[in-house]
Amino acid sequence: MVVFVMLPCVAHAQINTKVTLSPRIKVGWTFFTGFTYGLEFNVGLFTIKHENPEINVGFSPQYMLVNYKGNVHSLISINGVLEADTYRLMLGMGQAFTKWGFNGRNSNKAFGYNIALSLSTDSRHTPWVEGNVFVLKNGYWEFYGRPYYLSTTMYFREADPYVVYQKK
Repeated sequence: MVVFVMLPCVAHAQINTKVTLSPRIKVGWTFFTGFTYGLEFNVGLFTIKHENPEINVGFSPQYMLVNYKGNVHSLISINGVLEADTYRLMLGMGQAFTKWGFNGRNSNKAFGYNIALSLSTDSRHTPWVEGNVFVLKNGYWEFYGRPYYLSTTMYFREADPYVVYQKK
């Protein structure tokens, strides 16, 4: 439904092919759990220009670590990204992973969906604030006790992403 609403806007838009790379370090808090931190590597594929808001489209692999009762859970996801100057939307899939038992010899995995919305201002000195929900596909996971990871993270805008390819 959303695609059909956006088609008239995209039909008059100009699409520029520009492949960019930009790493990010995220720090935040996962509710009911504790401190969270991780890495994200953005790959921009093209830019849609339609009047004022310029929207960058790409994908982003993400690796987050969540502390939970003395144990560390890894959240690994690959996300599709829509990013403008002041907002960013990520939708993707991934897995939660943890080791347990004597010397961490055992491990468990649970798959899920990742949804994130980031907001910021036009200033490069203002950090992005992101709300993130990682919903477990199987529902209840015995190593976390909840069917989702709800977190808020913060990261800074990169100066300029590294341009790998630009169509002229």
